[in-house]
Amino acid sequence: MSGKGARWFTLLVTVLLVVALGLGWMGLQPGAPASANPTVSLGAQALCVVTPSDEARSLVADDILSARKSVLVECYLISDPTIVEALQSARLRGCDVRVIMEETPFGGFSMNKTVRNQLRSSGIDANWGNRIYSFTHAKYVVIDDSVAWIMTANLSKSAFDKNREILVRTRSQAVVADLVRIFWADRRRNPCAAGSLVVSPVNARQRLLAMLGASYHSVEIASEVFDDPETCRFLRDLAQRGVVVRVLVAAPESIVVNAATRSEMEGTGVAIRYLESPYLHAKYIVVDQRMAYVGSHNLSAGSLDENREVGVITDDSIVVSTLETTFSEDWDTGR
Repeated sequence: MSGKGARWFTLLVTVLLVVALGLGWMGLQPGAPASANPTVSLGAQALCVVTPSDEARSLVADDILSARKSVLVECYLISDPTIVEALQSARLRGCDVRVIMEETPFGGFSMNKTVRNQLRSSGIDANWGNRIYSFTHAKYVVIDDSVAWIMTANLSKSAFDKNREILVRTRSQAVVADLVRIFWADRRRNPCAAGSLVVSPVNARQRLLAMLGASYHSVEIASEVFDDPETCRFLRDLAQRGVVVRVLVAAPESIVVNAATRSEMEGTGVAIRYLESPYLHAKYIVVDQRMAYVGSHNLSAGSLDENREVGVITDDSIVVSTLETTFSEDWDTGR
């Protein structure tokens, strides 16, 4: 190589090094590898519904009422009369209706025992969740092995009438197959892999932290409960890297630990607000306005590591845009 060529080569290498270092200092390092953050396609017919809304109740009930072969439900709380009647109607039509619910909900105040007996008296296979988990806190419905609802909502009146909840409907066969497999594993008290989904206590902590780590610009989180130490540290690191991190939580009058978390995060760059009305029971995450998580997980150690929880990470535009709009409106009304 000539002296002039060598100088040009050296200059080129120097420029490339400066650019690379500059990107690092600016906090623009690549996120986690794509393979660590797979998103699920929900299909062209996907829906994302926000409560309070009687439409959400009607959509879920109508799907159950239209069942021809089977209905599988795994849900922490079940008490809404319209949903209970729809399940009974499906069974009367000859559908195989099976339900898993939590035997001892936190605080002890629920209608689960009454509803379980009511369902059983209708010939429905209604059982308690696997006691290996602290709580069976998952919330999903599968109809005819072809349609699935993944929800932050319990099947209760308050979920549809009073709470902020997110319900996602999909015909994705990958999602449906994974939910059916998880249901039968829980019904038979067997372990199971997560497949395409975010599942506690299988892969939830790893998947959700990897999703957060893939952020470049913004993270928006809604979580009824927010007190997981590792997630808090992770979000602080993101904020220091220049990512805009905003978290909506339920008001401390209902969830006391949220006040302690907000106090601990003060001055870290992570902004936290309380949503007082409607009651925030939703659990979702939006990263860079391009990728979203919806499911039953709170950002708490118990939810991530000890419960049976189920959710999905997707780049579906309907889901992302609905969550973006909902978050923006709730953030503006939060305190």
